[in-house]
Amino acid sequence: MYAALLTNMAWLDEELIPFQHLIVGLIDERVRVAQVVPVGVSSDDLSGFGDHIFWQESRIPFMNRYRVAALDDIFTGLGVDLIHAMDGRLWRGALKLADALNLPAVLSANSVMDIKLAQRLLPSLDPARFAVTAATEPLTKAIHEHAPEGMLMQTVGTGAHTHEAEPPTISSEQALCVIVSGNGVKDEYYESLLAGMAEFVQHHPATQFFFDGQGSTQHELWKAASALGLLSNISLIPRRLGHREMLLKSHALIHPQPLGRSRSLTLRAMARGLPVIVHHDPYLDYLIDGKTAAVLDDPAPQDWTNVLSRMVNQPHTAAELGRSARQWIKQNRPISHQVNGILDTYRRLTGQTLEFKPDA
Repeated sequence: MYAALLTNMAWLDEELIPFQHLIVGLIDERVRVAQVVPVGVSSDDLSGFGDHIFWQESRIPFMNRYRVAALDDIFTGLGVDLIHAMDGRLWRGALKLADALNLPAVLSANSVMDIKLAQRLLPSLDPARFAVTAATEPLTKAIHEHAPEGMLMQTVGTGAHTHEAEPPTISSEQALCVIVSGNGVKDEYYESLLAGMAEFVQHHPATQFFFDGQGSTQHELWKAASALGLLSNISLIPRRLGHREMLLKSHALIHPQPLGRSRSLTLRAMARGLPVIVHHDPYLDYLIDGKTAAVLDDPAPQDWTNVLSRMVNQPHTAAELGRSARQWIKQNRPISHQVNGILDTYRRLTGQTLEFKPDA
C-alpha cells in the first residue's frame, strides 16, 4: 500500500512531532508513504523515511485547493493507492486531486471548523471512495450527522510518547514557568486570564508566562498585558516549526480558550507529566477534570488566580495530576493506537490486506 499524506504549514506547526511518529509507524507496518509538505519545510524536519514531495502553499486559502490538485502530474505513475488530507483546510484540494487520479481519499478532522466543512462537502461524496477520521469522539459524532449513508468514519486520536522522567518540580522557592497557548487573539477568555495573572504575580513576582499564539502576532495581548503591568512576567513566543518542544520544558500548560481543536501540544504535555489547566471544551474528550487536566467552567479572573496559587502552594497535588494525565495517555493515546487506527481506515477503504510480517 502506498499512501500520500497531504500537509500544510499551519497543521505541521501544531503536529510536526506526531506526524514524524506516524510516518515511522506506517512504514514499520510496510506501508509506503509520501510526505507531501509545503515548500520551505526543511527535510531535516521530516522523517528520513518515505518520499518527500513539496508543493507551493499560498497565503490565499482558496488558491491552495488548486495547487494541491495540480500535484496530479507528479503523482501520475507513482502508484499511490490513496490520498490522505491531514487537515480540514486541505480537504477541497485533496478531493480534487483524488478525482483527477481516480483514487480514494481519507479526510482527517481536527477542529470544530471541520463540522461546517463536512456539512458542505460530505453529502455529495461517494461513500465507497472516501472516509473521514476525527481526532475526538465529539467531532466524529458531529461530522457523522452530515455524512452520506455507508461512509466510513472512525475516531483516531493523536498519539503521544510518554516520558518517564519527572517534569520540573514546582516550588515556591523557584520561579514558576507556564505556557499559555491559545490562538493569540485577545478576547474575553484572555482578558479573564490576564486579570487573574495580574493578581497572582502580586504574590509571585518572579513567575514567567510564555504566550504561544499559534502564529498570531499577539500585539493586542501585549498591549493588554502592558496595561496590567505584566510585561516583566510574559514572553511572546514567535512561530517557528518545532518551537513547542522547547515550551514543554516549562512547569505547566494553560489553554485559556475553548477553541474546539485537538492539539498535540496538550497531549504531549500530559505525556510528559505536566499539569494542564484548561477552559472547558466540549469537543475535546481527553480533557477530564481531575484526571488529565484541571478543567475550569467559564472561569473568572479569581478562578485563574486560585488555580495558579494552588499549583505553587500544593505542588504535590499538581504533580499527582501530571502523573495521572501521563498514565491516561499511556493507556489511551499511545502512538501505536493512532497508527493502528489509520491503518485500519486505509485497509477498509481500499479493500487491501496488509502484508503479513513473519516472526523473526
